[in-house]
Amino acid sequence: MMGGMGSPGAVALVSDDLMFASQLSTTMRRAGGSAIVVAGDAAVPDVDLVFVDLNTAIELRLALIQRLRAERPALEIVGFSYHGDLDLRRRARASGANRVVNNGSIQAVALRRSGAAAGGPS
Repeated sequence: MMGGMGSPGAVALVSDDLMFASQLSTTMRRAGGSAIVVAGDAAVPDVDLVFVDLNTAIELRLALIQRLRAERPALEIVGFSYHGDLDLRRRARASGANRVVNNGSIQAVALRRSGAAAGGPS
């Protein structure tokens, strides 16, 4: 779970993309937290923040967002995709995502949400 008092805790990343996983893991580790990568149909761990990759397996990931929202109403769900697909962003929010950001923004969102973003580079 996300820690208080500047402790970033853990976030989950639902993605099969090793680059996103590596980048988020490195960012969170530097901030004193961790990123748990969820690939395939593995269960999403009990965390406060889940990033969902909407670049591939879109319909499955939208269904996952909808299921997570129903099962864990307080969970913060952030979808991410390339910036041009406005319809996908709308669909993700309608499925229950709190927000949808560009691919390159997930590290900054994780740090800001965890309280670890103190203006320094990641």
